[in-house]
Amino acid sequence: MMKRYSISAAIKTAFGVGALSLALIGCNGSDGKDGEDGKPGEIAIDINSATAVQTQVEQASYDETSKTLSFEFSLTNPNGVAVTGLETLTDPLRIAFGRMGTRTEAFTPFSLEDGTQVTARADGNEQIWLSYRNTTKNGVPMTGTNNWRPTRDCPENETCLEYLGQGKYKITAPNIIDTNGLDYDYDANQIQGIYVMTYGVGQNKLKNVEAYYWDPLTQQSVSSPKKVVEMETCTNCHVGQDHIRHGNYGNTADGCGFCHTDYTVYSGSGVDGEGNTVEFNFDGSTKGLIHGIHSGLTEGDRRELGKFSSVIANPAKNPAFAYEFDGAALDSEGNPKAELNFPTSTADCQSCHVSYTETEETLPEDLTTHALAWFADKDVVSCQSCHGDYHYGNRTEVIGEDTVLVGCVVCHSSSDGNTRGGAFRHFAGHEKDSREAASQAGTLVDASYSQINWDEATSTLTFTMNLMKGEDAVTSDYVPRVTLYVNAIDAVSPDAFLAGRTSGSASVNEDGSYTVTVDGSNGGYGLPSLAEAINNGADLAITSSFSTCFSNKTSTLSALDTESNCTGVLSPNAAKTEFVKLDGTQGSERASAVDYENCASCHNNDMVARKGAAHYRNADIHTCAQCHEAGDYNSMIVRVHGTFGKAHGREDVQSLVSSANCSACHSDSNFGLENARSTPMRWNRKDDTFSSPQAGVCASCHVSSSYDIGGGQDSAKSHIESMGGVVAGSYEEAMLNSESCLTCHSTDKVAELHKQD
Repeated sequence: MMKRYSISAAIKTAFGVGALSLALIGCNGSDGKDGEDGKPGEIAIDINSATAVQTQVEQASYDETSKTLSFEFSLTNPNGVAVTGLETLTDPLRIAFGRMGTRTEAFTPFSLEDGTQVTARADGNEQIWLSYRNTTKNGVPMTGTNNWRPTRDCPENETCLEYLGQGKYKITAPNIIDTNGLDYDYDANQIQGIYVMTYGVGQNKLKNVEAYYWDPLTQQSVSSPKKVVEMETCTNCHVGQDHIRHGNYGNTADGCGFCHTDYTVYSGSGVDGEGNTVEFNFDGSTKGLIHGIHSGLTEGDRRELGKFSSVIANPAKNPAFAYEFDGAALDSEGNPKAELNFPTSTADCQSCHVSYTETEETLPEDLTTHALAWFADKDVVSCQSCHGDYHYGNRTEVIGEDTVLVGCVVCHSSSDGNTRGGAFRHFAGHEKDSREAASQAGTLVDASYSQINWDEATSTLTFTMNLMKGEDAVTSDYVPRVTLYVNAIDAVSPDAFLAGRTSGSASVNEDGSYTVTVDGSNGGYGLPSLAEAINNGADLAITSSFSTCFSNKTSTLSALDTESNCTGVLSPNAAKTEFVKLDGTQGSERASAVDYENCASCHNNDMVARKGAAHYRNADIHTCAQCHEAGDYNSMIVRVHGTFGKAHGREDVQSLVSSANCSACHSDSNFGLENARSTPMRWNRKDDTFSSPQAGVCASCHVSSSYDIGGGQDSAKSHIESMGGVVAGSYEEAMLNSESCLTCHSTDKVAELHKQD
């Protein structure tokens, strides 16, 4: 607001209103000037009062003469209000600085175990991100970025963090480049980048990260020059937290790459089978860490793969696998703190990377051509991040005067079209002249159902099932066993399975199809029988689960031996649930408040991630609900993903997805009680207790025995029941409820209480 000169209270008292008026009238207008507008007051909040901050770099440059990086940025709260006081804090910012370059620029000659001196890499021209600030750890060079801090690294008697007013700041960083002996320096012909981290600032310990890139030749900002994956690939699983592994460094792929460069090497230690501590170095790049962490190194059933114990886990070749070391999760005795079994498998490259393509025109928006490098096999050591140095992983060739590291890809290259290509052999059905991952081929098999017949008199359901892989029939010659479950669903309100899960038996027909017979007379889990639901006009939900035998390293069907054993690879199918009417036409699909794609973004290779669970691999959400339906399904989901629960002992899950974050599983506003189902939800299948629909949604967290949120289980239960809800009653009691939870707990209120954005 604009201000004019004011008259102080003292003057008003001395002259009085009348005298002051006369004095003003007596002034000659030509002798004085009107008061000028004062400067606008700054609209801002102090850093210690802010509850969230964000930065926006406006310009950046590097002066080669003074060897100084400088940039300006604004600091605001999410509403755009300026935030002041950053320059008064002890350690407010950390800055990473780097540029695009080549592998050759960061290469350091090294010796192999046999004494061979490696002087170059075959992929030396590949573009990578180079850090301008490298460091050494435990005697191992090139361990990424030593972030610059304006308070710690600013020269004496200089100001490196300056407040410019209106929420704008300026960083001046002299002598910021220190590559720690690597033979590269500033290059104005390359894209430059900075990563700005507000590091736990103010009384509320706020954090924020931002990557900013620019072209020195034009001084214009540019997009990320080496965007390899869409950020959603990471945040689809790492939901509801602001960092993936440590500190305040953020969870963006850009941020990881500033420190975990492609040439980063870490030192580590592990424990061998005899309890001895073993020291070794391992790949500390973003790629190496992600591949290693997400492969589930310490999970027992992962380590039963062919050649695993004898080759991949050979201590002399690959200590990271042999000694069950994941780089961060070791206890004081050097053992893993928890077993790892991530639902995303690095065995399928497309779990994280874009689908392979021959043309750049089909790249998703904002991705760079580096997103395609995963299937071009350009990196001579990328295979070793999982497979270690076996089978000539450190192979060299003499080229001119150099001994060149050519690695695995000298043979395993997809780019030259040979059948030993490295990347393509990690998934099935790619239609390339290369090996395929037989372990993934089962997802290519589909099930269809026809000739459905319901005999009301005997309560018997029969139908024909055909299994097909494209145009190839998948008969019992390739499938040792088939499991089938059948349920019923209301065609008008298909928001729940109506009956107890009912098993079906399959017999083989001469044409390779299967005849399935289901006895629908028996109920289960405290629910009506399948016969009762069908007789009332319900549609069918059919789930088939089976594994198919494929020849190793292909998606070619392989016949079982005479004892019905698979001598190749037994690969699970997708375990999808199909919805059909009795006349064989498409039935009503079960409606779910949960968006299945939110589940599949993490569980894209193992829907069942529980240790030792071998059932329903790759299942969809309807398949899970065949067993965990009508009540304990919700409870199971929040128990596994809950911040407060024990999650089957899986604390690693809790750090990824919090059930307090509704959007982690739900889309839009379908987490509200308006979307509660029309039938009761099972509370406990062991004693056949049920909750009313709205109560079940809330109670699955707030009254669950897996939780003790503020010690309020009993009070939450009492509150729910006082509003007409049933928490743990009979099916009939839960059906006859008159609950009114929705009266107060609207979608907006649920979002507010769960701190949804």
